[in-house]
Amino acid sequence: MRPPMCFICLRTLDDGVPFSSFETVRFALTPQEEAVRREQDREGWAGHPSEVEWFCDEHSAPAKKHAHLHWREAKELLAQHRDQPGEAR
Repeated sequence: MRPPMCFICLRTLDDGVPFSSFETVRFALTPQEEAVRREQDREGWAGHPSEVEWFCDEHSAPAKKHAHLHWREAKELLAQHRDQPGEAR
């Protein structure tokens, strides 16, 4: 799994943010993607799942509101928050 970096504000541990201030949010998969994920788990696949992203404590609540959406749609919507005023690192 990748180290923590907030998907929205791009904060990382290098910014002095403690690990405890980050959490992952898992977004929805299609049934076909779920089947692939189960097979990968069975085979011991390692890596950062495409449907999982890191968020800082400031942005985890908005991310969780989108957790029911397919990961591509959720990421597209959440990425729009990157350009809003006040979201600078």
